[in-house]
Amino acid sequence: MPLRVHNTLTRKKEPFVPAQPKVVRIYTCGLTVYAPMHIGHARTYCFWDVFRRYLEYRGHHVLSVINYTDIDDRILQRANEREGAVDVAERNIAAFRRDCRSLHIKDYAVYTRATDFVDEQVDMIRRLIDRGHAYAASGEVFYEVETCASYGELSGRKVEDQEVGASGRVEEDFARKRSPADFTLWKPTEAGQPSWRTGQDAWPAGRPGWHIECSAMSTALLGDHFDVHGGGIDNMFPHHENEIAQSEPLCGRPWVRTWLHPEHLDLKEVKMSKSLGNVISVEELLARHGHDEARWFYVTHHYRSKLPFSWELVQQSAQGYARIKKLAAVLAEKLRGAEEPPLVAGTYASLRPEEERFPRMRHHYVHGRFKALTERFLARFIEAMDDDLNTPNAVAAFFDYVSALYSAGIEQCDDRASLLAVYRAIVRHLAVFGVEIAEPSLYPALVADYAVAPAQGAEGRGGDAAIDRLVALRQAARKARDFAKADALRDLLAEAGVVLEDTAQGPRWTLA
Repeated sequence: MPLRVHNTLTRKKEPFVPAQPKVVRIYTCGLTVYAPMHIGHARTYCFWDVFRRYLEYRGHHVLSVINYTDIDDRILQRANEREGAVDVAERNIAAFRRDCRSLHIKDYAVYTRATDFVDEQVDMIRRLIDRGHAYAASGEVFYEVETCASYGELSGRKVEDQEVGASGRVEEDFARKRSPADFTLWKPTEAGQPSWRTGQDAWPAGRPGWHIECSAMSTALLGDHFDVHGGGIDNMFPHHENEIAQSEPLCGRPWVRTWLHPEHLDLKEVKMSKSLGNVISVEELLARHGHDEARWFYVTHHYRSKLPFSWELVQQSAQGYARIKKLAAVLAEKLRGAEEPPLVAGTYASLRPEEERFPRMRHHYVHGRFKALTERFLARFIEAMDDDLNTPNAVAAFFDYVSALYSAGIEQCDDRASLLAVYRAIVRHLAVFGVEIAEPSLYPALVADYAVAPAQGAEGRGGDAAIDRLVALRQAARKARDFAKADALRDLLAEAGVVLEDTAQGPRWTLA
C-alpha cells in the first residue's frame, strides 16, 4: 500500500504522489522570531521531521525549506534602545537552531529569512495589482479577497465569515480597505523602523505583510508548483488560506498539491501559546528528559490529534519507551566486545557508490533467528506509517515486537549476527521517530544519517583529543598570523558542533 496522507485541502486521505518521482519538495512555515520556540512549536517541527524521515526511509529524496519571519509587528515591539529588530530576530533564530539540534531535528536544506526575499515579494505584489487582485491605498497594499472565487477552500470558511484581524498580527486601518476581509500585502513603516524601497509611486517604501512572505519564498526556492506545504494548525487560517489566494493567480491551480497541519499541544486543556503566557521551553523539557524521551512522547499521539501535556504524561511515555531502550542497550552490550561487527547479510553487488544507492539498500536487518518477528514488525510499522503517518500504531508495533523478542528468548541468544540484525531493526526504526540512540560501531550507515552524531570520547574539557588537536593547530596558525588557516579551522570546529571561546588564558571549547 502506498503512503496515504490527509490532505487538508480535500479533507480526505489521498495517495501521496510527488510531482517528480522520488523527489519531494516541502515548504514549512517557521517561527516569527520575536521569542524562542516552546514545546508546542516543537511538536509541530518534530512532526515535520518525522514526515521527512519517513519519506527518506521509503526511498524519497526530500528538498525541505523552512522560513523565519524576521520582520513583524511583534519583533518591532520587542526591539528597544538596547536591541534592534535585527538583533531580536537573530537571537531567536540562534535559539531555534539550538533547540532543533537538541531535539535531533534534521537540518532543512534551506533556511530562509523574509528580509532576504523582499524583492521577490515586491514583484509578486506588483503583479497582483496589475492583474486586479490587489490595490494600493495611502501607501499600503491590500489583497482584494472577493477577486478569489475559491477563497475558503482550505479552511472551509466563507469570505463573509472571516473575522477582521483574525491573524492577530497587525493593527490595520480598516477604513482604507474595500472590504473588511481584505488583507495586507504591504504596509508603510514608522520612523526608525526597517523599511525597503519598492520603486512604486503608490507604495514607495515600507515592509511586507506576513502572508506574502511565504508565497514569495516558497515559489522562489521550490517553483510555481510544489508537493507539500504546511505548518501548525494555527497557520491554516488565515495564513495558508491567504497564501493560496495570492499565489494561484500568479502560479495557477493547484499551487500546492498537499497541505498538512499538525494539531496543538495542550497544557491543561488549553492551547500552549506565547500570547497566553502558558509556555514551557524546550530547554525545560530537555532538562528533565533526554531527546529520545521527548521525541517518543511526541509520536504517542497522531499528529492530527491534540497532544495533552503534563509532566506525568511525559514520564508515563518515557517508562514505556524504556522497555525498548533497555533491549537495545542489552543487545549493544552483547555486541560491543566484537572487534568487527558481523555481517547480517551477504555482501551485495553494486556498481554505484554507496552515497548514490537506493537508501534502504544500506540497511540490513531482516536476517537470522528472529527474521520472522522482524518481518512482522516491519510490515506493521510500514502499514501504520503509510496510513497518514499513524505513529501511535507504529508505537504499538514496537511494543509488540519487543515483547515477542523477549518471549522468543533473545536474552539467551548467542548468535551475534542475529542479535545485530535485531539491534539494527530497532534503532533504524526508532530513528524514523527522531530517536537517535545507535552506536556508531554497530550501525555506521545509520549514524551517518543522524541529525546529531553521538558524542565521541569522554565529555567535558579536554575529553576529545581530536578537538584539542584542531584547537591547538588553530592557535598555532593565529600565532603565525595565518588568519585564513585559523578561520578555516574555526569553521571546521563549528561544523562539528564545537563552540570556541578565545580567552586571556587561551582558547576554551564546549560542545553545542
